[in-house]
Amino acid sequence: MTQLGPIPQILRVLARPEGVLEIYFTNGDSGNLQLSKYLSLTGYFAPLAQQDFFQQVFVDHGTLCWPNNIDLDPVVVHAWTLGEPIELAEIEPA
Repeated sequence: MTQLGPIPQILRVLARPEGVLEIYFTNGDSGNLQLSKYLSLTGYFAPLAQQDFFQQVFVDHGTLCWPNNIDLDPVVVHAWTLGEPIELAEIEPA
C-alpha cells in the first residue's frame, strides 16, 4: 500500500452481524471488514469475539476503538477494508 497524501482516518463505523464492520473513511473510501479474517480474536482481542462487546465499537480521533482500550490503527484498517497489502518497513542491518 502506497500512501499518496494524508492518511485516511475513520469517519464512521457501524457494527453489523457476524463480526462485520461497515467503515467509512475521510477520503471517501468505504467498505465492509470481517475482522476475524485478519485478526485472531484471542488474547488481547478476545472480547471482540463476543457480539455484545463487538457492537460497542466507536471512532475516536479517526481510529476504531472499543472499551478496555482496544483500538486498531486506521492505516491497517484501511488496507484490510480495501483488501490492499500492507507494506512493512524494512530495517537495514547496521
